[in-house]
Amino acid sequence: MTPTHEQEVAVLKSVTYAALFDYPLTLEQLHASLVGVRATPAAVLAWWQRSEFLQAKVEYVDGWFFPAGRCDLVAIRARRERVSRDLLARDGRILRLIAGLPFVRMVAVSGSLAHLNAEGSADLDLFVITAPGRVWSVTLTTLVIAKLLGIRKHLCLNYVLSERAMSIDPQDLFSANQIIHLRPTFGRSVFEQFVKSNEFVRAYYPNFELQTIDTASAGHGLKTVVERALSLGPVQLAEQMARAVYQWHLRRKAATWQSRDQVKLEPECLKLHTSSHRAATMERFAAALENATTKNTKALKVLAS
Repeated sequence: MTPTHEQEVAVLKSVTYAALFDYPLTLEQLHASLVGVRATPAAVLAWWQRSEFLQAKVEYVDGWFFPAGRCDLVAIRARRERVSRDLLARDGRILRLIAGLPFVRMVAVSGSLAHLNAEGSADLDLFVITAPGRVWSVTLTTLVIAKLLGIRKHLCLNYVLSERAMSIDPQDLFSANQIIHLRPTFGRSVFEQFVKSNEFVRAYYPNFELQTIDTASAGHGLKTVVERALSLGPVQLAEQMARAVYQWHLRRKAATWQSRDQVKLEPECLKLHTSSHRAATMERFAAALENATTKNTKALKVLAS
């Protein structure tokens, strides 16, 4: 059956968005990231096979979907994946260390490393969920440890939430794409709850399913004992002190922030996307999609004449 225009555009959107990051898609990845349309992988492949509209702009070669004429993306992806796996192996120790810190409930790699699409100089971007009322103390403790280990320069703890505030905003395509590509290394059950707390993701990616994840163990017995000890007496003031100190430090640098609207300094949410690519990415996506659909329309008119 010939696909509908909605189905064709959904495929085009997914391939175009991934190509913004020089990233070709497997059929499984295209299916999982299909924008706004529910389908099976077999159906998605059939749409491409039966659509002149899609074949005019999307190539499918050796299991990879990419914009027509961009076969170079396959080699780029292979190279970046090798680099990314080496970087993740390098950062395994710090990831396990952060997972073992008191009050840490989930640790996930985000950004280019999460996609296995990093270059050699990529930072370790982390998305962390903590116990309620522990966002700032966990953040400051992690940064101090990273400084002592000499890895502060490439560790970016740029999004820390508590279990009390797991719903994020803005609830748009960019956020949804970031969520489905998080790479949890600790706290699978909390990650599942986080996804459930952001149901808007399903509106953009109805085919996305949580994968089986092998996450690290963090010595729950000892961790629980330490957390109980740190919850007694004056030690509870640590969160207030950490927030006061780190917030003062951050505000001193506020003049250098390039995307102030993507920064949150709240009790249960610390978001430090000070140089966010959100606006630029969505502008590039809109332009690329318009260009692709316009060219496709012109090509089809020529074929029909």
